Amino acid sequence: MTTVCPKCRHLRPADTPAPAWQCPACGVAYAKANAHAMADTSATPRSTRHGAAPARAGLPWRAILTVLAIVAGVYWGHQAHLDKRGPGDLFGKAGAMDETAVRQLASSVRAEQVVMYSTTECGYCTQARGWLTDHGFAFTECNMSRDARCVDEFNALKATGTPYLVVRGPRGEHHMKEGFDSDELLAALSS
Repeated sequence: MTTVCPKCRHLRPADTPAPAWQCPACGVAYAKANAHAMADTSATPRSTRHGAAPARAGLPWRAILTVLAIVAGVYWGHQAHLDKRGPGDLFGKAGAMDETAVRQLASSVRAEQVVMYSTTECGYCTQARGWLTDHGFAFTECNMSRDARCVDEFNALKATGTPYLVVRGPRGEHHMKEGFDSDELLAALSS
Protein backbone atom coordinates (compact mmCIF):
# COMPACT_ATOMS: atom_id res chain seq x y z
CA MET A 1 0.00 0.00 0.00
CA THR A 2 1.31 3.45 -0.90
CA THR A 3 1.19 6.31 1.58
CA VAL A 4 0.64 9.95 0.58
CA CYS A 5 1.72 12.67 3.00
CA PRO A 6 -1.32 14.80 3.98
CA LYS A 7 0.90 17.87 4.32
CA CYS A 8 3.23 17.89 1.30
CA ARG A 9 1.48 15.25 -0.85
CA HIS A 10 4.73 13.29 -1.24
CA LEU A 11 4.26 9.70 -2.35
CA ARG A 12 6.25 7.52 0.07
CA PRO A 13 8.57 5.12 -1.80
CA ALA A 14 8.71 1.51 -0.55
CA ASP A 15 12.48 1.54 -0.04
CA THR A 16 12.78 4.70 2.16
CA PRO A 17 14.86 4.54 5.37
CA ALA A 18 12.44 6.93 7.27
CA PRO A 19 10.24 5.42 9.99
CA ALA A 20 6.78 4.24 8.79
CA TRP A 21 5.02 6.95 10.80
CA GLN A 22 7.03 9.84 9.26
CA CYS A 23 7.08 11.47 5.79
CA PRO A 24 10.57 11.15 4.28
CA ALA A 25 10.17 14.45 2.38
CA CYS A 26 8.90 16.93 5.02
CA GLY A 27 9.39 14.96 8.23
CA VAL A 28 5.86 15.39 9.54
CA ALA A 29 4.18 12.57 11.42
CA TYR A 30 1.40 11.17 9.26
CA ALA A 31 -1.03 10.91 12.21
CA LYS A 32 -0.42 14.54 13.22
CA ALA A 33 -0.78 15.80 9.65
CA ASN A 34 -3.98 13.73 9.20
CA ALA A 35 -5.44 15.25 12.38
CA HIS A 36 -4.68 18.78 11.11
CA ALA A 37 -6.08 17.96 7.70
CA MET A 38 -9.33 16.69 9.24
CA ALA A 39 -9.58 19.80 11.47
CA ASP A 40 -8.97 22.08 8.48
CA THR A 41 -11.61 20.29 6.44
CA SER A 42 -14.25 20.68 9.14
CA ALA A 43 -13.33 24.34 9.69
CA THR A 44 -13.25 25.10 5.99
CA PRO A 45 -16.36 26.97 4.86
CA ARG A 46 -18.67 24.98 2.65
CA SER A 47 -18.09 27.32 -0.27
CA THR A 48 -14.35 26.45 -0.48
CA ARG A 49 -14.69 22.67 -0.20
CA HIS A 50 -14.17 20.67 -3.33
CA GLY A 51 -17.41 20.28 -5.30
CA ALA A 52 -19.48 22.60 -3.10
CA ALA A 53 -21.46 25.46 -4.55
CA PRO A 54 -19.96 28.87 -3.75
CA ALA A 55 -21.72 30.94 -1.10
CA ARG A 56 -23.74 33.83 -2.46
CA ALA A 57 -22.52 37.27 -1.69
CA GLY A 58 -23.92 40.66 -2.55
CA LEU A 59 -27.41 42.07 -2.42
CA PRO A 60 -30.39 40.06 -1.12
CA TRP A 61 -32.21 40.02 -4.48
CA ARG A 62 -35.19 38.03 -3.26
CA ALA A 63 -35.93 40.64 -0.57
CA ILE A 64 -35.44 43.52 -3.00
CA LEU A 65 -37.77 41.97 -5.57
CA THR A 66 -40.39 41.29 -2.89
CA VAL A 67 -40.34 44.94 -1.77
CA LEU A 68 -40.58 46.14 -5.38
CA ALA A 69 -43.56 43.85 -5.99
CA ILE A 70 -45.33 45.21 -2.90
CA VAL A 71 -44.69 48.83 -3.92
CA ALA A 72 -45.94 48.14 -7.46
CA GLY A 73 -49.08 46.46 -6.08
CA VAL A 74 -49.86 49.40 -3.80
CA TYR A 75 -49.34 51.85 -6.67
CA TRP A 76 -51.57 49.89 -9.08
CA GLY A 77 -54.22 49.46 -6.39
CA HIS A 78 -54.24 53.20 -5.76
CA GLN A 79 -54.51 53.90 -9.50
CA ALA A 80 -57.43 51.46 -9.77
CA HIS A 81 -59.15 53.27 -6.90
CA LEU A 82 -58.73 56.60 -8.69
CA ASP A 83 -59.97 55.09 -11.98
CA LYS A 84 -63.24 54.05 -10.29
CA ARG A 85 -64.02 57.69 -9.62
CA GLY A 86 -65.16 58.19 -13.20
CA PRO A 87 -64.64 60.89 -15.77
CA GLY A 88 -65.08 63.79 -13.33
CA ASP A 89 -62.06 62.71 -11.36
CA LEU A 90 -60.77 64.39 -8.24
CA PHE A 91 -60.92 68.00 -9.38
CA GLY A 92 -61.50 67.76 -13.11
CA LYS A 93 -64.34 68.91 -15.31
CA ALA A 94 -67.83 67.78 -14.54
CA GLY A 95 -68.63 64.80 -16.73
CA ALA A 96 -72.27 65.43 -17.77
CA MET A 97 -72.53 69.21 -17.36
CA ASP A 98 -70.88 71.84 -19.48
CA GLU A 99 -69.25 74.91 -17.94
CA THR A 100 -72.33 77.10 -18.45
CA ALA A 101 -74.61 74.62 -16.67
CA VAL A 102 -72.13 74.30 -13.77
CA ARG A 103 -71.99 78.10 -13.34
CA GLN A 104 -75.77 78.36 -13.53
CA LEU A 105 -76.12 75.69 -10.81
CA ALA A 106 -73.44 77.45 -8.73
CA SER A 107 -75.38 80.73 -8.83
CA SER A 108 -78.39 79.02 -7.21
CA VAL A 109 -76.43 77.43 -4.33
CA ARG A 110 -76.36 79.16 -0.93
CA ALA A 111 -73.34 78.95 1.40
CA GLU A 112 -75.19 76.85 4.01
CA GLN A 113 -75.96 74.15 1.39
CA VAL A 114 -72.30 73.12 1.04
CA VAL A 115 -70.23 72.73 4.21
CA MET A 116 -66.60 71.65 3.83
CA TYR A 117 -64.65 70.38 6.84
CA SER A 118 -60.96 71.04 6.25
CA THR A 119 -57.59 71.63 7.88
CA THR A 120 -55.00 74.26 7.06
CA GLU A 121 -52.33 71.74 6.05
CA CYS A 122 -54.63 69.63 3.81
CA GLY A 123 -53.58 69.94 0.15
CA TYR A 124 -56.77 68.28 -1.11
CA CYS A 125 -58.80 70.82 0.88
CA THR A 126 -56.93 73.61 -0.92
CA GLN A 127 -57.75 72.01 -4.28
CA ALA A 128 -61.43 71.53 -3.38
CA ARG A 129 -61.67 75.13 -2.15
CA GLY A 130 -60.09 76.29 -5.43
CA TRP A 131 -62.52 74.28 -7.59
CA LEU A 132 -65.56 75.55 -5.68
CA THR A 133 -64.34 79.17 -5.85
CA ASP A 134 -63.31 78.96 -9.52
CA HIS A 135 -66.76 77.66 -10.49
CA GLY A 136 -68.62 80.25 -8.40
CA PHE A 137 -70.05 78.03 -5.65
CA ALA A 138 -70.92 79.60 -2.32
CA PHE A 139 -69.90 77.32 0.55
CA THR A 140 -69.15 77.33 4.26
CA GLU A 141 -65.72 76.14 5.29
CA CYS A 142 -65.23 74.75 8.77
CA ASN A 143 -61.45 74.69 9.33
CA MET A 144 -60.59 72.31 12.16
CA SER A 145 -57.10 73.80 12.52
CA ARG A 146 -58.65 77.09 13.58
CA ASP A 147 -61.95 76.20 15.26
CA ALA A 148 -62.48 73.53 17.95
CA ARG A 149 -66.22 73.56 17.23
CA CYS A 150 -65.43 72.21 13.75
CA VAL A 151 -63.48 69.34 15.29
CA ASP A 152 -66.48 68.42 17.44
CA GLU A 153 -68.86 68.52 14.45
CA PHE A 154 -66.40 66.48 12.34
CA ASN A 155 -66.15 63.83 15.07
CA ALA A 156 -69.95 63.76 15.50
CA LEU A 157 -70.24 62.97 11.76
CA LYS A 158 -67.82 60.04 12.30
CA ALA A 159 -65.76 61.42 9.42
CA THR A 160 -62.33 59.97 8.77
CA GLY A 161 -60.59 62.33 6.35
CA THR A 162 -60.55 65.78 4.82
CA PRO A 163 -61.96 67.38 2.85
CA TYR A 164 -65.30 66.11 4.12
CA LEU A 165 -68.29 67.81 2.51
CA VAL A 166 -71.91 67.85 3.60
CA VAL A 167 -74.13 68.85 0.67
CA ARG A 168 -77.80 69.76 1.20
CA GLY A 169 -79.49 69.40 -2.17
CA PRO A 170 -83.03 68.82 -3.43
CA ARG A 171 -82.79 65.07 -2.63
CA GLY A 172 -81.68 65.65 0.94
CA GLU A 173 -78.36 65.70 2.76
CA HIS A 174 -75.41 63.98 1.08
CA HIS A 175 -72.06 63.26 2.75
CA MET A 176 -68.96 63.17 0.55
CA LYS A 177 -66.95 60.67 2.61
CA GLU A 178 -64.27 59.84 0.01
CA GLY A 179 -62.99 63.39 -0.42
CA PHE A 180 -64.03 65.96 -2.99
CA ASP A 181 -65.41 64.82 -6.34
CA SER A 182 -66.91 67.44 -8.66
CA ASP A 183 -69.36 64.98 -10.28
CA GLU A 184 -70.59 63.79 -6.90
CA LEU A 185 -71.09 67.40 -5.76
CA LEU A 186 -73.00 68.34 -8.92
CA ALA A 187 -75.20 65.23 -8.67
CA ALA A 188 -76.04 66.00 -5.02
CA LEU A 189 -76.99 69.60 -5.84
CA SER A 190 -78.97 68.84 -9.01
CA SER A 191 -82.67 68.15 -8.92
